[in-house]
Amino acid sequence: MSSSKKTSSEQGRGRLFLRACLVKKDLASIIRKLRDDEAFLEVWYDPRTSIIHNDILSEIFLSLLAEVQKIPFSLYLKNASFLDDTWEMAEYRDYEFVPCEVLGVHLRYINTHLVVTDIDPESVAAEDGKVHIGDVMDELYTESLRGAKRGRVRDLFQLYKGMPVYVSFIKARLPDGQIYRPISRLLRQLDMDMNLIGSQGTGIEDSRDGQMPARKPAHALLQDEEQDEIPVHGPDAKAVFTVVYSGAYPLGEDGRVDRIHDSIESVTSDRGRRKEVVKIEMTETGVEVRRCSDSELILNHSYTEVSACGRRTDMLLFFGYIAGETTCNMAKDFKCYVFETDDQAELKDLNEHTGFCERTALTLRMI
Repeated sequence: MSSSKKTSSEQGRGRLFLRACLVKKDLASIIRKLRDDEAFLEVWYDPRTSIIHNDILSEIFLSLLAEVQKIPFSLYLKNASFLDDTWEMAEYRDYEFVPCEVLGVHLRYINTHLVVTDIDPESVAAEDGKVHIGDVMDELYTESLRGAKRGRVRDLFQLYKGMPVYVSFIKARLPDGQIYRPISRLLRQLDMDMNLIGSQGTGIEDSRDGQMPARKPAHALLQDEEQDEIPVHGPDAKAVFTVVYSGAYPLGEDGRVDRIHDSIESVTSDRGRRKEVVKIEMTETGVEVRRCSDSELILNHSYTEVSACGRRTDMLLFFGYIAGETTCNMAKDFKCYVFETDDQAELKDLNEHTGFCERTALTLRMI
């Protein structure tokens, strides 16, 4: 845990260590090793007061830990940036946004944390109401931002230019609506209006950590602006990718983007699934999937039927899109179609088109 950039104190590292042990079910075995290390005990534990020095009490303690190890702990170890301050955990959200030059969030640096102080109303970050004022930007492209140098956000955007934006936030508000106490202290230092915390902002702040002006979302583009947003791979306006079709996962009436996460896990965990090499064609009107062996059309969805598309941040070679049996505003039978590839160059292009499809679907649904 000493290598973690998210904890800086012995207390924070100790808390993170205990959380990791609970998740990995290693706590009892580690305590047993410490108890059997006499040199370690002499340095760190008082034999007059320490349980671990007492043969009987240590065995009782280890038997309790053995029972604790039977409990499944679902602790998200990435959520560690406030362990120096408290055991209390805030909500932690991983998001994937479409490729963009700027996310559209205004950031202030305070006590090693990057706090969202405003959000551009027509930016990528404002879509779907995911990011809110008061949230702390914790990671960008899996790199911890705690204590990051000023301008690091801009540098990462330039480094991964053209790629989908993978960003993680610690949410300012808890599920019960209360403001997370460590974040509340940061907000008071910034003298922020507590009534705005959890909202999407006013769009009037003029400092944005040196970032460029926000790009318009798809539904705000004028007709003469669209050509800069639409990726075209040839005179027929089609983009074609050869990938492996892993299978589909039924979702019923739930076509939310959140379901891509568990759909990919469910499809890939099915050892008996049949894989097929296919070509995905993204045309001006929809997505077509053809089997490479005989060119048979096996999937065909218009963009109005596509409700979401994306990948898991921990399984980057798998991706999927969710589509219904009809226009997604009316659909009752959604499925997530999962694909995989090991071609990094093709994956980069496909990610760009995946983000384009999502923006196009949004535009068509709004029309």
